[in-house]
Amino acid sequence: MALFAALAGALVVGGIVMLVLFFRPAPPRPVTKKSSVGLGQRWRRVSKATRVRILIGVVLGVVVAVFTSIPLLIVVIPAAIVGIPLLLGKQDTREQQLILALETWSRSLASTAETGKFTLREVVGITRGAVPEILRVPVDRLYSRMSASWSAADAFRAFADEFDNAYVDEVTIYLIQAAEFDSGGLARALSGVADTLAAQAKLRMEVYNEREKPRGTMRIMTVILAVVLIGIVLFSHSTQMSFYTTPAGQIALAIILGMFGALLIWAKSQTRHTPEPRIILASTEEARS
Repeated sequence: MALFAALAGALVVGGIVMLVLFFRPAPPRPVTKKSSVGLGQRWRRVSKATRVRILIGVVLGVVVAVFTSIPLLIVVIPAAIVGIPLLLGKQDTREQQLILALETWSRSLASTAETGKFTLREVVGITRGAVPEILRVPVDRLYSRMSASWSAADAFRAFADEFDNAYVDEVTIYLIQAAEFDSGGLARALSGVADTLAAQAKLRMEVYNEREKPRGTMRIMTVILAVVLIGIVLFSHSTQMSFYTTPAGQIALAIILGMFGALLIWAKSQTRHTPEPRIILASTEEARS
């Protein structure tokens, strides 16, 4: 029975490792030949805060396991300390912030271009002071490229490639057309894009609020389960809770916690956003990057 308990613990550890790797941002594609990645390299890829939480969880798990005679807690406690913030933490709002920033910049570009007194490079330069923080560095880089040897169209494509985002493409495509064909109506087009982005940001906020409702329910369920687990720990040597110190009890506890963890992972996966396909597919030359 002890073997089964150890196996259940190993499954919990494997699940939390997969969880961390699943929600960790994907690294940039390597440009060199593929090489095997060791355990040490994978450990270094994990953020410092996560490594600290894992170490604290392991130490705390060992102490509690010795006190309660429930070895399963050696893996349950680190899994909970690392996994719960990932699964029940705040939703990612970076793209929503980017959409709002693009709306602001688009309106600024439109109002400046509408005067007809400035070149496209000057329009970008004039709007730099009012660019939201999330766009400030990329827009500064865009202006520097336009002021150097880059063509305006290539500079805009490089700007779009930095974000690799369909909403950035919606704004940039009109700027590229204006740079390549000197087409009129840029201000009107950018104003239309800004209106679309504003509607999209409003829709994202509604979706965000709707997703918070079931997440609140999951938080309550997690608190209830945590209270039960704390009760098992505190009264592990009592007659009522001594079952969980046996191999069969630890297998039962591992199954219960594993099923709840799987439920949390499934709920989190339902909130993952699939990026919209990009509009601008052409990339700038690697020699200029």
